Amino acid sequence: MVVRHPVDSVVAASLARRFGRESGLSAASSAEVALVVSELATNLVRHTRQGGTVELWREDAWLCIRALDRGPGMTEPERLFAGREGRPGPLPGESLGEGGAAVRRLTDEVRVSNREGGGLEVFARKRMTREARRTW
Repeated sequence: MVVRHPVDSVVAASLARRFGRESGLSAASSAEVALVVSELATNLVRHTRQGGTVELWREDAWLCIRALDRGPGMTEPERLFAGREGRPGPLPGESLGEGGAAVRRLTDEVRVSNREGGGLEVFARKRMTREARRTW
């Protein structure tokens, strides 16, 4: 899904929840996938001028999520997952700054890297339960 506007984040999260359920995830795990997609999509809108894309697919025992943007990238991409360590909270108008940390907590594997030519790629995956794997 292409993400350029705040409403796209809501639509992407809704589609991710439905995809998770249709893939065999529990309601709780599907809600976690929706939250991960919402956080990644929100970052695409908030931190890049051109937005980006969020992709979901099934691969063996995994539900995979990838967010790609065309923004400036990051000097230290791994800081995306740090949260706001040492700060008491957001300033007025700021986000909680915990989106990357939430993505890390709610998935089994996540990595972020600068893309050749600019932007970031965030790849995360969540293991399907044994019950979900049997549905395919």
